[in-house]
Amino acid sequence: MREDFRQSIDMERAYRRGDPIILKYELTNESDHEYALLIWETPLEGEVRNFVEVRLGERIIPYDGRLMKRGEPTPDSYRRIAPHQTIVEELDLSKSFFFDEPGNYTVTLHVRFLDAVRQPDSRFSARFRFEHGGFALDPIAVEFELISDGEPRLTVGQQARQRQAVRPLRDPNDLSRGISGSSVTIDSHIVRKLGERTLDLEVPASFWEVFDTDRNAVAWVDSMLAELASWNSRSDNALYTEWFGVEDARRYQTIRDHFSSIKARLAAPHTYDLTPDDCSPGSFAYTYPGSDTVYLCSLWFSAPATGIDSKFGTFVHEWSHAVAGTDDVVYGQTAARNLAATNPNEAIRNADNHEYIVETLADRMLTAPVVWPTNGKAYFFVGGKYYRYDIAADRVDAGYPKQIADNWPGLWTDRIDSGVVWPNGKAYFFKDDNYMRYDIASDRVDPGYPKPIAGNWPGLWGDRIDASIVWPNNGKAYFFRDGQYIRYDIAADRVDPGYPLPISGNWPGLWGDSINGALVWPNGKAYFFRGWQYMRYDVTADRVDGGYPKAIAENWPFLWWDKVDAAVFWPNGKAYLFQGSKYMRYDNPSDRVDPGYPLPISGNWHGLWTDRIDAGIVWPNGKAYFFRDNEYMRFDIATDRVDPGYPKATADNWPGLGAGKIDAVVIWPNGKAYFFRGSKYLRYDITADRVDPGYPKPISGAWPGLWSDRIDSAIIWPNGKAYFFRDSQYMRYDLASDRADPGYPCPIGWNWFYLPGRVR
Repeated sequence: MREDFRQSIDMERAYRRGDPIILKYELTNESDHEYALLIWETPLEGEVRNFVEVRLGERIIPYDGRLMKRGEPTPDSYRRIAPHQTIVEELDLSKSFFFDEPGNYTVTLHVRFLDAVRQPDSRFSARFRFEHGGFALDPIAVEFELISDGEPRLTVGQQARQRQAVRPLRDPNDLSRGISGSSVTIDSHIVRKLGERTLDLEVPASFWEVFDTDRNAVAWVDSMLAELASWNSRSDNALYTEWFGVEDARRYQTIRDHFSSIKARLAAPHTYDLTPDDCSPGSFAYTYPGSDTVYLCSLWFSAPATGIDSKFGTFVHEWSHAVAGTDDVVYGQTAARNLAATNPNEAIRNADNHEYIVETLADRMLTAPVVWPTNGKAYFFVGGKYYRYDIAADRVDAGYPKQIADNWPGLWTDRIDSGVVWPNGKAYFFKDDNYMRYDIASDRVDPGYPKPIAGNWPGLWGDRIDASIVWPNNGKAYFFRDGQYIRYDIAADRVDPGYPLPISGNWPGLWGDSINGALVWPNGKAYFFRGWQYMRYDVTADRVDGGYPKAIAENWPFLWWDKVDAAVFWPNGKAYLFQGSKYMRYDNPSDRVDPGYPLPISGNWHGLWTDRIDAGIVWPNGKAYFFRDNEYMRFDIATDRVDPGYPKATADNWPGLGAGKIDAVVIWPNGKAYFFRGSKYLRYDITADRVDPGYPKPISGAWPGLWSDRIDSAIIWPNGKAYFFRDSQYMRYDLASDRADPGYPCPIGWNWFYLPGRVR
C-alpha cells in the first residue's frame, strides 16, 4: 500500500519567535484505487501528535500536546482519498512544541496509518481495532530558522499546567472546592474524611463514580507493583511478557519505575475534569505531559468499572501519559500484544500496554476467597466478577464467572480485597478502609454498611486488608497485609497483644511478602493465594506442604489437558491443535480456544487423515505439511485442501529425514526446521531442501532444559517463545536465550478447575 502514496511537507524558511509555526502537509494517492485511511495520530487529523519529531541541533524538543485514550474508530475516524487526489493539511507546531531558543530546527514526520482499506465500498464505515492493517511511510524532514523576536508562545500543555498552578488553595476544612459538578480533586484529606465517614457535604453522584474508580486504580497499581516486585524468574513473567515482551532487566526496571510514578501521582492531590471542552470523537479521556489533571470524555462515563478498556484502566492509561512519559504508539489489545511480541522497546512506551497489564491482572487475580457454611460451595472474587466452586465436584460450577452486582445484594460491585466467614453466621468483606457485614441466612448485606474498619475492629489495620482467614482449631482469625499478619481473638473481639508480626519466620514455607487470599477447606488444609499461584498449608503440621507453590489454574484455556498430538500456527493468527480425530482452534489475541471446539477433522480438513495426526508445520511456500507414521500430506492453505496425489512416503521426498514417525516439527527464526523423533532431532535446511550434515543428534545437551527422550508436539508462538507438549505437560522455550524457561514443565490444564490465573 505504501507505494501508492506520496507525501510532502513545506514550511517557511524562518519564523519569528511567538508566531505560529505552520507546517503544510500534502498526501497524494498515486494509485488507481480509492482508500479509506484511519487518520488517528497522522497529519490528516489536523492536530500535531506523536508523529512529529522536532530537534534543535541534536537536542530533541519534547512533545507537549494532548495525549488521549481512544475507543473503537467511528466513521469520522476515517478519511477517503480518491485515485490521484491530494489532501492538504496545515498544522501549527507551536501548539505542541515549545519554541523558545533561536536557531535552526529540523522537523521530521514519521507518518503511520494504523488502518487502510483499499477500494472500500459505499457501505464501509469503520473497522474494529483487531481488524486493523496499515502501513508506514518513509520519514520526511524539513528545516527552518527561529528568529529571536517576541515572546515564545505557550503550548497547550503549558497552558493547561498554568491553569492548574493558579487554582485557589483549598482550605482543608472546606471540601466543596474539591467536589463539584464539573471537577473532582482527590487528596489525602478527602480520602481520610471518607474513610471516617465524616464528609459532611452533599456531593453529586459523579463524584462517587470518579472517587471509586480512582481508588480502584490505586489498589490495582499497588497490586501491579507487588507482582512486579515478586517476580524473580522468567517463568513468573507470563503476564509481563504478554504486554511488554521478552524480559530484559532494563525494560523491566523501566516498567517498575513507570508504575511507581503513577502510584506517587495518585498519592498526591490530583484532579479529574468532568466537563472538558476539547474531547475528540470516540475518546475516553486526555491529559498533558506533567499534568495533575485527567480530562474525562463521553466514552469514559459509559465504560465498564472493570475488565478491558475500563474506567479504572483509563485512569492508569492517562496517568502513564502524564507522569511516565508514555505515548500512543498503538491502540487496542491486538495491536498492543503484537507490539510486545515484535518490538518490546516500543511496548514499554505505549500507554495501552500499561493499562492492559493492570486490567489483565485485575481480571485474573483471585481475591477474597470464602467457603460458605451452608451449601458446600466456595466463592472466589476476581475484580467485578466471582466464581462459585463446588467443593465436592472439585470444579467451578457451570455458568461462572458471574457479575457481583447481579447476585450479592448490597455488596461492592467492582472490587473486594478480602473476605472471611465468622462463626456468628456473618461474612465480612473488606475494601480499602471499609468493610461490609453480610448476613448468610438472608443473603444480603446488613443495613448500615459499609462502615470504616478503624474503630470497629480494635487493633486491626484501618486502611487495607489483603487477606483474612479463620483458623479451624484455636478460635483465632488471621489478617494479612503486605509482609505482616495480625492475630485476632474472635471471642475477645480484638487483636492479640504483640501484633502485627512478620509472615516470614512465623508461617513456615509461606510467602513472606504478600498474600492475596486465604481460606480453610473442609479437608483440614488452608489454601493461600498470590498472583497465579497457591500454597496448601497443613493446619496440623503448621507448615506448607511439600511441592508448593503450584499454578492455580488454566494455562491453555479450554484446551485438552491430557495430550496434544500436533500443533500448527496458521497465517490467520489462529493455532490449530490436534488430538485423535478432533482439533481445536486457538485464538491468539483472546488467548483461548474459540467457542464451539473441538470439531472433527473429518469434513473440516479436506483430504487430511481423519483419525490421527502426528505432527504438522506451515512452510514458507504457502503450504502446510502433516505427518503420520511414514507418510506426509501437503495441504494448500489458499484452497483449504490437501493437494492431489497425497499422501506420499516421507523418506522419498524429504532428503535425509528417513523413514519413521515424526513426533514434532518447528521452524526456527534461523530458517531451519527441526524435526523430533524419539530422543533425537534433525535440522532441516529449508533453502537447500535437505537435512543438514551430521544429523540426527540427541536432544539432550542441545536443547537446554527440554525433555530429552520424547516430545509429542511443538509450536512457535508470536511472543518469542516455543511451546513443547508431552502428555499433560508443556514447556516454554525462549528463542532468544535458547533454553527452556525456569519453572517448567507446567500442566496444560488446571489445578483449580476453571478458575482464572495462568502462567503461560
